[in-house]
Amino acid sequence: MKTKLLSMLTASIMLTAAVPMQPIQAADKAASNGIFGTLPEWVPQSFPDAMEFYNSHGKSYVSDNIICLVRPMLQYKEDDYEFSISGSMTMINTPAGGDPKIYELETPKKPDPDDPAAVMAYEDICWKIGIDPDNYSFFESYSGCKTQYAFEVELFRVLKGHDLTVTWHEKDGDGYKTTETFTFENKWGTTVETDIYSWLPDCRSEFNARQQEDAMANDNYLAFLLQSNAGTPYEWTETVTGDKCLELAEVRDCSPFELMPRDGGIVNKIHLYKAVKDGNTTVSYDLMPLDPDGKSLKNKTAKCAVFDDAQAILLPGQMRVTLADYDSGKPLSYGGDTIPGISTNITFYEPEGPMSTGPILPLETNPSVHDNITFFGADSFSFYLDKNALPAGYSFPDDAAQMGYFNGTLLPKDGITLRRFDNGSADVVFKLKYTPSGDANSDGEFNVADMVHLQKWLLGSHNLRIADREKADFCHDGKLNVFDLIMMKRALINKNHGVVLPNIAVYPTTKDWFYISGEDFNMYSGPGTEYSVIDTIPDNRDWLYEYGYMKDNDDWIYTEYEGKHGWVRVNLDDGSKNITFSSFVYDKPVIYLYPETETDVHVELDLKDADLATTYPKYNNGWDVTASPDGTLLNKADGTHHKYLFWDAVNCNTKYDLSKGFCVAGSDTESFLKEKLTYMGLTEQEMNEFIVYWLPRMEHNKYNLISFQGDAYTNSAELNITPEPDSLLRVFMTYAPLNKAVDIEPQQLVTFERKGFTVVEWGGSEIS
Repeated sequence: MKTKLLSMLTASIMLTAAVPMQPIQAADKAASNGIFGTLPEWVPQSFPDAMEFYNSHGKSYVSDNIICLVRPMLQYKEDDYEFSISGSMTMINTPAGGDPKIYELETPKKPDPDDPAAVMAYEDICWKIGIDPDNYSFFESYSGCKTQYAFEVELFRVLKGHDLTVTWHEKDGDGYKTTETFTFENKWGTTVETDIYSWLPDCRSEFNARQQEDAMANDNYLAFLLQSNAGTPYEWTETVTGDKCLELAEVRDCSPFELMPRDGGIVNKIHLYKAVKDGNTTVSYDLMPLDPDGKSLKNKTAKCAVFDDAQAILLPGQMRVTLADYDSGKPLSYGGDTIPGISTNITFYEPEGPMSTGPILPLETNPSVHDNITFFGADSFSFYLDKNALPAGYSFPDDAAQMGYFNGTLLPKDGITLRRFDNGSADVVFKLKYTPSGDANSDGEFNVADMVHLQKWLLGSHNLRIADREKADFCHDGKLNVFDLIMMKRALINKNHGVVLPNIAVYPTTKDWFYISGEDFNMYSGPGTEYSVIDTIPDNRDWLYEYGYMKDNDDWIYTEYEGKHGWVRVNLDDGSKNITFSSFVYDKPVIYLYPETETDVHVELDLKDADLATTYPKYNNGWDVTASPDGTLLNKADGTHHKYLFWDAVNCNTKYDLSKGFCVAGSDTESFLKEKLTYMGLTEQEMNEFIVYWLPRMEHNKYNLISFQGDAYTNSAELNITPEPDSLLRVFMTYAPLNKAVDIEPQQLVTFERKGFTVVEWGGSEIS
């Protein structure tokens, strides 16, 4: 069966310029394609395969994320057929499809009866094209026929997040007419067909599978599948009663494709109706004899409820379910691995007691239509929509997830509507409220940090990203802008019970860390002592972040403590400081030089955000040394020997990135540093010298928040070396002593490969 999805027949379709086909002879039977790779076995690659495929799958088929379109055509008119493509798939730089193939029927050799393999191959061709294997004369006569047929096979693909429209054209006078339009999309990684052929049969096998049904309804279309025998005096007769809400749109022939015309035989016709107005209409077809007094051999009847401005049709026993936005009423978009579902409970009160049953209805499409619904003849029934599979940001209004009907009384709930139609069908709509989580920075919480994150992102900060935009889309318009920021701010005020928010937001860095060092440890609901006290911060020197402040007010800053947000004082009434901001230095960076041969090297430092302090040997507009492969250095200025070049700096204003790192117990610091420094590429000697310097400072802290710096350090302390090294490793560790453990996203470190002239530097800074 072809991929199924609700049709979107009312959507407008844009055509590009027609692309002429290039005929390819039947001998071209390559099993691979540059775009699709190795083709699946089901892809037809000969005339018999294409004919069998057409009668089994119809004009269109989707499998393995490959679209296959098959079109029969007269050979002498091959140049009269064209196709064009459009849709978002045509706007990207990867082809949607390969070259189409045209397969003509090659006359097979009459097999030697004593060659079983040849007989089997010959019979396989005959069965695929519907010819008696004993009738070889067919091929002799067909080869001289002027009206021979060919099959065109077209292959396409749709990448995730894109759609494609393929339109068939046929020459009509001096121009071309459109004969078929096919549409496809791939929202969640699987290609599906969205045109009328996603549900309407277009081949013998699909017709036979559904022809016992009275009728098929999909969106605003109704189809009758009418099968008859051309060799009998019977024909289908139409009767329409009621509001006459439908019009016959077209009659389609769904009979099998045959090379040899037959007298009589089975005729498959599809009568397709389109809704034109709301109401109730009954359409019937009777298979009647030509004799006016004869009786009907077969009847097919469809009692139709037409609604939603003639955009929907339901048949008896069907229920349409829609998940819609509470405010706009528009259906929600969802898909992928998570499919919502409705649990149902139906109770019939039998003489021996109540009997309950109820199916679970998966909502694979939106809207979705379910058949054979027996709810409405029950003594009571109820629906329950599963909360766990709802689209992101949506929830039930007032937790109204269930609707019930008990003893003849409907118990409505806010957000759920039920319409029951005269033909026994129903339309159910669950309206869900959109409430974004607000978690713009994806840390699992909604707080002022998210407002700062969104504000910085809107201002174009390139090192920030919003992983899930729906979480911050407060306007629910599919885009993020200042209006979402305003609504997020209102939501935060409500969440924080009226706490005043800053009008200047700050994206916190290590420079914005502080602790309370004065006498006022209170957190206020606003920037002033006249506001209420929210909490008191214990005198334990916990580090806090500054998240914002008020313009022209330097006495208060906005912060967060244990999930609560509020204001703390910067200056006390006597003018003394109430808080202390973090400060730090570049502490003992050392530089190792390892040339492949003894080399004269010049090394310079360019500090952007600090002042050079102590150096050894003496830094005089740089260091000039003679370096040996074992790392020993001869300082040219005074003839002294060294293992490395030492420097440090003060008055550092570098904004370090501590968004990722490691929280390590002080007692675990030694093993942590050995593991990470070895992984990053320090030798045993370099690692030992690093640990000897830093371990005494770190191991006695309860915890250390450790982050190895990248561009934040190297861009603020540039290293210029002549000759230029072949490989350069700069390890700079920042750490902050903590009294308690904190959660931090683990930092991804990179392994260093030494090659050629190698330079290694290590250093660090304590945030204190």
